[in-house]
Amino acid sequence: MKLLTVLILGSLIQSYAVVSQAQTKRLNLSFENASLKEVLQTLEDQTDYSFIYKDELINFGDNITGDFKEKLITEVLDNILLSSELTYTIKGRAIVIMSKDMAVTGTQQTSTVKGKITDSTGGGLPGVTVVVKGTTTGTVTDANGSYSISNVPGNAVLVFSFVGMKSQEIEVNNQSSINVTMVEDAIGIEEVVAVGYGTQSRVNMTSAVGTVKSTELNTRNAPNTTSLLQGRVPGLQIVQNSAMPGAENPSILIRGMGTFSSAGSNPLILIDGVEGDLNNVNPNNIAEISVLKDASSAAIYGSRAANGVILVTTKQGKEGRLNIDYSFNYSVQNPSVPVERVTNSVEYMELMNKAIDHSNLQTSWRYTDEQIALYRDGMISNPAQYPSTDWVKVLMRNGPIKQHFLSVNGGKAGTTFNVSLGILDQTGILLSTDYKRYDAQINFKTNLGSRVTFGTNIAMSKGRRHDTAFGADVDNMNASRDQMRSAYAAPPTASPTLPDGSGRFAAHAYVDKGGNKNPIGVALAGGGQQIDEDYVLANSFLNIEIAKGLSAEVKGAVNYRGNLNKAMDVSFSQYDWFPDAVTGEHLERPSSGMNQMWQENARRNQYTLFGTLNYARTFNTSHNLKAMVGYSQENAEYDQLTAYRKNMPVADQWEITLGPTDGQTNGSSSYKWALQSYFGRLNYDFSGKYLLEASFRYDGTSRLPEEGRWGMFPSVSAGWRVSEENFMKEISWIKNFKIRASWGQLGNQNIGNYPYQDALSTLDYDFGGSMFRGYTVNNMTNKNIKWEATTSLDFGTDFSFFNSMIYGTVDYYSKTTTDILRTQQVPNFVGISGPTINSGEMLNMGWEFVLGSEKRIGDFHYDIRANLETYQNELITFGSREINGPNVRLEGLPWNTYFLLIQDGIYQNQSEIDAGPKTSYAGSTKVKPGDMKYQDISGPDGVPDGQVDLTYDRAPVQGVFPKFNYGLNLSASYKSVDFTMFIQGVHGRKTWVSGWGVTPFNQASAPPIFWRDDAWDGEGTSNTVPHVYIDGYSAAVANSTFFLGNSSYMRLKNIQLGYTLPVNLAKKMQVQTFRVFVSGDNLLTFTKFFQGLDPERTGSGNESAAIYPQAKIFTVGLKITL
Repeated sequence: MKLLTVLILGSLIQSYAVVSQAQTKRLNLSFENASLKEVLQTLEDQTDYSFIYKDELINFGDNITGDFKEKLITEVLDNILLSSELTYTIKGRAIVIMSKDMAVTGTQQTSTVKGKITDSTGGGLPGVTVVVKGTTTGTVTDANGSYSISNVPGNAVLVFSFVGMKSQEIEVNNQSSINVTMVEDAIGIEEVVAVGYGTQSRVNMTSAVGTVKSTELNTRNAPNTTSLLQGRVPGLQIVQNSAMPGAENPSILIRGMGTFSSAGSNPLILIDGVEGDLNNVNPNNIAEISVLKDASSAAIYGSRAANGVILVTTKQGKEGRLNIDYSFNYSVQNPSVPVERVTNSVEYMELMNKAIDHSNLQTSWRYTDEQIALYRDGMISNPAQYPSTDWVKVLMRNGPIKQHFLSVNGGKAGTTFNVSLGILDQTGILLSTDYKRYDAQINFKTNLGSRVTFGTNIAMSKGRRHDTAFGADVDNMNASRDQMRSAYAAPPTASPTLPDGSGRFAAHAYVDKGGNKNPIGVALAGGGQQIDEDYVLANSFLNIEIAKGLSAEVKGAVNYRGNLNKAMDVSFSQYDWFPDAVTGEHLERPSSGMNQMWQENARRNQYTLFGTLNYARTFNTSHNLKAMVGYSQENAEYDQLTAYRKNMPVADQWEITLGPTDGQTNGSSSYKWALQSYFGRLNYDFSGKYLLEASFRYDGTSRLPEEGRWGMFPSVSAGWRVSEENFMKEISWIKNFKIRASWGQLGNQNIGNYPYQDALSTLDYDFGGSMFRGYTVNNMTNKNIKWEATTSLDFGTDFSFFNSMIYGTVDYYSKTTTDILRTQQVPNFVGISGPTINSGEMLNMGWEFVLGSEKRIGDFHYDIRANLETYQNELITFGSREINGPNVRLEGLPWNTYFLLIQDGIYQNQSEIDAGPKTSYAGSTKVKPGDMKYQDISGPDGVPDGQVDLTYDRAPVQGVFPKFNYGLNLSASYKSVDFTMFIQGVHGRKTWVSGWGVTPFNQASAPPIFWRDDAWDGEGTSNTVPHVYIDGYSAAVANSTFFLGNSSYMRLKNIQLGYTLPVNLAKKMQVQTFRVFVSGDNLLTFTKFFQGLDPERTGSGNESAAIYPQAKIFTVGLKITL
């Protein structure tokens, strides 16, 4: 903050100092037969002033001759304008030339101007901005399109502007009533979009770029920005992996999984041109997000952009009146419906005994007839002592979210600023989880003279998250996951606390019947995790206009993240549910043997410096050329310190030095990496019809050996705006039609920091009764690795018809990744892992569609936009087949294709078993009626061999990737009322799950109700769900299609209804705008997936039900602009 204050104050002082110096500067000038325009240009060149004037005022025939020695600029202007009808006024570093009639505006009579603004249909247009040109005096039309503006000089000019419409300027000429009809722009065809190291008019773009405006983000309420992008852009795939406050960990893919290497498939995220974390950006601060999807748009970022780029542009200040915005949202999170399980204690006990009998287990988990009878009677007569507890529901709660946001925006005389503060306070829907974050954004820009601009953008946030310490680690997700596991594992036969009202935490009713810790005790007994996060992303830039059309910019930035994680696992007492038969007391059973604490301190700094030289020029009015070259340098460093102590003396003092040193562990790690780059881009268009772009990036990375350290990544794209051809002009309903194509290559180096260097680790060993320390090799190395490369091809079209009533885009893409950086496959007996090598090839291809319709009819406006993406993945080159649980990695198939036994019904009787194939997959367990039947697909000779085993009878099953993703956005408004609805979904995807929430009696957990209602229970009772069993029963645990669910879904992500106070009423409240709204998120989900499991989450295996659950969110909010 101190540095920020110095930067801003210094810039302000410097800007005012420039003005003061300019006013006192002495000039030496000589003119002979010069025009006034030439004189003013000379004065601009020799001072820090800029002149503002209308061309018709100064285009007269007077010739100016004279010598000016040691004169102030005011003296020069007084002399040359003396005999003319012109005068001037100085405002900051701007000098306004005007007629002497205009100069007396301040003394002439002013009046009130009223009128109505309409669209092409004659309907009133609300929200149109009306401003007296050259001033900050203005207003906004009300719901009927009417306006009234006071103190307007008779010779003033009114400026009328509205998003999507062409701005108009109309002279007042002493009129008291001015009505205006606004004309639509063709779908924002002149819209400027953020691209690599700059901006570009959308109409001239030849690459695949998707954009999301702030207005779209603000229709939803979510604690993190990433989730707001879900379903907004075709080709952008976002999965919400968790709903843990402050650690949602959404995954992001652009056009699918680009690689299977450790480099990963995460896109590069740049905030105001600097790498940052999307979830640390307050959505209210975002002006626009651009998604660079093809190599042509992303190649300028080279090795950083192999998986695409997301560019975030934050809101900047605007010259004019000071605007103060405040918004407040209050939300309530309602837990989604969990897995419906058998939580009636008697049903649970009886079903458990059935499962034990079928599984041939000799176990203490069996309930006696006496125990079952006690609960059958006691559940009615004494439910406190004989409960039926759904532990998962007890663990959940409604969680409020409070969000405040305040921003101040304004500026004048070449200096603008935008300052904002945000507060997020979120209570989790699981006990003992919450998150609080404070964030600030400061964007400042000022002109240092007529050719130099200085600016700085600083974002800061400080967050604190609480979680349980279950599992006793500092992992961001596993603690709450372990708590959910324990809730699932707890039998329903006991409650969280003893029935005697003492508040003591209860162990299970019968401690020999399985289960885990009391999850409510874990949440409430003390201890837990506290994670503090500090984040700063700051950059400063200097832009210099060297000559007309030639400019240079240099930017420096730092990205800092610091984490302090503390976890205290507290030993607390649990007591037997039933009193001891002898003493009559509830026996104590400690949850763990000691209090133990972990601590982790980590920090990461990334420094970026880059400079660009930009040139733009138009030749012969038709040839438009833009060129850019640049250099960048990135350096990153990370260090981490960890410590552990056991037998902490007190549980409420989280100072790790209080713990004894016996059994302590300490550790540390650190790394550094660097990247150096040269890049350039060339844009050319002829009359806005024929478009061409080419770019290159030359990267050098410290992560690769010297011989393969540098890589060149080129791209080229072209476009043809068919709608601009003369033969298309007569087709009036076509506003824009463009065909484009692109090709490019990108690199990837996001692997370990030292893969080519020999690394050693310490090892202690006993020699002659004494301990000695030695060193061992961790893994084999390869000094010949090089860049992983992705080649991308894209063909697309953009169109707009019928005055933008219909608009859209179509893209086909193909993306091939070669020389994939991976660990070499080596036999297990080698003893160490293989080296990193370049081996493997993966193909991704698909189609993307956007189709929308927008129209204003009187006071009604609507915008409907749908997007759809198809996606195919294929592993072209891999090597030997790898089986990873229920998945296989095999050439010719999609990555991690399911590889499963194919369920073929249920064995109904012993005769079917005898007549069927042998079942070696079950080991020594004898298959029984009620067990699953599988297809005999093949054998050693490639044909069915009368035996089902895991070697020959598992088959690839498609569905790991969806057939298509889609999103539908609807917005509509009528006068002061607005409405939005957003639907998102996937189709054709399958997800394999087992364990919690699916498999019966996993650690004695209450099974889902389909095991009670639909399971086989005698010949002919079911041919789909087998007999209930205890998890681990070898005749049922084989990875098969039984556990493969249809995870296609359609979800109502958001629905919102808002009301904006009419302008005349807002004025009475002395505010510019006042809006209130109500909204709901995740309200409805349509799916055929396993009941209670979230179909959105994939790749969770046996952890699907244990992941922090999604929530329905109900929100009320308001926004005020002063």
